[in-house]
Amino acid sequence: MSIHRDQVVAAAKTAFPDCDPAAVLAALDPYRVEPYEREVERVQLAIIELSGGNMDRLLQLVQAAKTDYRDVLAWQQLGPLSKAEGRGLQDGARTLIEQWGKKNAGPTGR
Repeated sequence: MSIHRDQVVAAAKTAFPDCDPAAVLAALDPYRVEPYEREVERVQLAIIELSGGNMDRLLQLVQAAKTDYRDVLAWQQLGPLSKAEGRGLQDGARTLIEQWGKKNAGPTGR
């Protein structure tokens, strides 16, 4: 399914009914400047959804997308995690990092 700019505009109007849509789009559009910023409309829709109508949150999400747009898409797809789920994922990641470090320590053990 192809997403178009008019869908982004409609989502912005719905999520931010008390804001000028042009202001919301101006806040979103820093994520569309660089040639490596992929799936612009899809990412912008995810940002709008995740923002919950909060402009400060929207701006934070735009910056996150500029760092790695896949984070924003994953957050949208996975939904909010409980604290226990977050701790479990972090613990799993730490374990993998520790295991990777041991496997790649080299002959000196570093």
